[in-house]
Amino acid sequence: MAQIESIDRWRQKPGRNLINSFSIERAVSANRCGIGMCSAIMLLCWATTCFAGGSGPGIGIKVGAQTLDSPSDFDKTTRARFELELASPKFGNDYFDVALTFGGSSFGSFHDEYAGFDDGVLIEEFYTDRYSLFDLRLAGRLYPLGDSSWLQPYVGAGIGYFWFFDSWEYEYYETYEDPYVPGVFYTYNETGDGRDTLAHGFFPFVTAGLTVPVESNFELQFEVQYHYDKQDSGFDFGGPVYMFGCLFRF
Repeated sequence: MAQIESIDRWRQKPGRNLINSFSIERAVSANRCGIGMCSAIMLLCWATTCFAGGSGPGIGIKVGAQTLDSPSDFDKTTRARFELELASPKFGNDYFDVALTFGGSSFGSFHDEYAGFDDGVLIEEFYTDRYSLFDLRLAGRLYPLGDSSWLQPYVGAGIGYFWFFDSWEYEYYETYEDPYVPGVFYTYNETGDGRDTLAHGFFPFVTAGLTVPVESNFELQFEVQYHYDKQDSGFDFGGPVYMFGCLFRF
């Protein structure tokens, strides 16, 4: 109970970042939505495997940057982004494929502290928040030039699901004087940590890129994405994403 009261007092304290004024939602509903999305992913992967062309499935790694609203002050910020991609075999005479991508960014750590007296007791509180954004995206991609060119542009669109997490830690101290022995002080302390889901939901996106085959089963990728309506609980994570990486096809 002491921990819950301490956290409530911290989140209501004047001057605290605006992010803490939003209600915290657990990821139970997100997990339910994820089950339906995973079922659709499995069906699409099975279908593309059945009608695959000459190229096999692939796995890729991408790095890049995205520009979006900072969750702490809501000013524009640019953050590094990492992605892991699973691509289906190309099908329809090597003009199409499907990509499942997991990506995310870190927003760094934010610290806050409070000290004050309450009825002669010195109360000190220290808080650290580590914010992170992750998403799972499913896209269909069209290669207008097929597999016949050494430069292979593509366009695509799809749907994704995102999670915005706050991993927090806190320390709480109460220092008070012994009521029977003046001049003798005692300090009570407690610590805690946890993770809250501050926002989550579905969002649509479009993508366009350029694939450069280096070997028969190795490709370089240059990609631009735009995430729409990536919003929940007052947070807006939509905007452009720029990625560079490589894809290995089996």
